[in-house]
Amino acid sequence: MTSQNTDKATLQKLFPTPPPPPPSAQSPARFPGVTPESTATLLRTLEENHVKWHVFFNSKGFHNHNSHQLLAVYQLGANGAVIEAAYGNHASYMREAVESPEPITKQNFCKHLGDENFYAAYLKFFQKELIKNGPAVVLEEYIFSPQANIEPPEAGKEPMQMVNRFHSGLLHPMIHTGYGAEFGLPGMFAEGLAQTAVHGLTAAALTPPSILKYAQAAATDLGSATVSRLTSLIPSLFLNQFQAAAGPQKPTKGVHALTLLGRVLNDDYYSWKTIALPPPKDSEDDSSLERVLHLRGEALAKLVDEWTVDGTNAHEVHNKIEEIFWMNATIFGVGGWWGRHKSKTGKFNGDFLLLHLVTSSLFLPSLVAYLSPQATTILLRTHLLNSLAMYVARGRPQLPIADFMSSVTTTPAAPSIAPTPAACAPGTLAPDDRAPNPWLALLQSTVAHKDDHLCKLQRTLAHYAALYGAARPGHVAAATELAGADALDGTLFVRVAELAMDRIGWMREGEEMREWDFDAFYHD
Repeated sequence: MTSQNTDKATLQKLFPTPPPPPPSAQSPARFPGVTPESTATLLRTLEENHVKWHVFFNSKGFHNHNSHQLLAVYQLGANGAVIEAAYGNHASYMREAVESPEPITKQNFCKHLGDENFYAAYLKFFQKELIKNGPAVVLEEYIFSPQANIEPPEAGKEPMQMVNRFHSGLLHPMIHTGYGAEFGLPGMFAEGLAQTAVHGLTAAALTPPSILKYAQAAATDLGSATVSRLTSLIPSLFLNQFQAAAGPQKPTKGVHALTLLGRVLNDDYYSWKTIALPPPKDSEDDSSLERVLHLRGEALAKLVDEWTVDGTNAHEVHNKIEEIFWMNATIFGVGGWWGRHKSKTGKFNGDFLLLHLVTSSLFLPSLVAYLSPQATTILLRTHLLNSLAMYVARGRPQLPIADFMSSVTTTPAAPSIAPTPAACAPGTLAPDDRAPNPWLALLQSTVAHKDDHLCKLQRTLAHYAALYGAARPGHVAAATELAGADALDGTLFVRVAELAMDRIGWMREGEEMREWDFDAFYHD
């Protein structure tokens, strides 16, 4: 028996046609290619996924990524046939959702947290809350408020720690909810929030008091939806005034995220040997992050205390989000390039877990567009702490930035040989250039690729390249304690995208599909 008997009118409210304007200037715009046919296919498959399948596709808690790939390739301009094929590929192994033992209400909301058997009930609960009050109010009340995090829900109960759950499971609840924010889909919000509710807790160090102190009384008066919504929209209204610049970032208070990364890299206190990290497992089910947070979480939280974010200052929020973009792309890309000599394959070490740092960061500006200043501060600082902890947990790969920037190509081309134009062909500006815009080849191959994480990664890197492609060396000059940071420029993102494509395979061009890496960076 399926878990949902949602009527068509409700589904249309949950999955309206995605509005084209992104919620923030730092959010991705749609690529050309969207049509009425592709949009209709997208909405139909999203609705079916919503009604028919559980958020976990197996008993180990592995996540249903179906909607992630559908929305990622839709944003990249995929046609309806590609969207349909992507859905069919996932539906072949999905796990049917079933009715929960009882409904979820405000009164029993706290009683079934962490229990996947109540996913359907939490989903139905959040459907109603979102249709009634809208995402801004619901996010504030059920994820970022003091009641959701630091105040016991009733006598004898532990706090619900919803921000912690939001970041658990390799950031999947945040990612799933982020799709709702980016595409304006209440149904995706409902799925992401229900997924948050049925996730267990990560180590408490992920959400220390120094971060949750920002959950203040300003978020408690949720009776007035109008006031709450206006308050939550303040950051996004101003964020849209800021555009990426090619010159150095304008300074903000506190240290740069890349500076903190440099401190972690250069301090043997965070060595995997010192922490005695266990050998990584060939799955998402890895205990290394928990161990790092238990043994080094307090120290990492003290570092993050120096990374201040004033949620009422739109310029500062904009810059702090950008810092995370650069940091996580550097960790995955430069760290993976360094790890190629240690990898079992001898190729770029496309670490599956570190990949999620890049793809999750894409949703920060879209989520911030719905959040109050206090919630904005909590989200950004928690995400930074989680990113640094994951970097340590995966073995703290070296980051030879200058070597990377001088060695990895900025002009990747597909492996198949393109037709050679006639030497006198009119209008041919560069007849010997097989990739006059390398992103076109990269994304064309990405849209057709079966791997559901590749499209999420490449669209993220393409968006960062669109924002910061013109950035010159020295753009992140404030990163004073990370060697080579002054060499980073806007070509970082295309370099990483090329390495990722080579690692996972140019399938459209005839290469075999390959796997991401799970062996981390536990090397001498």
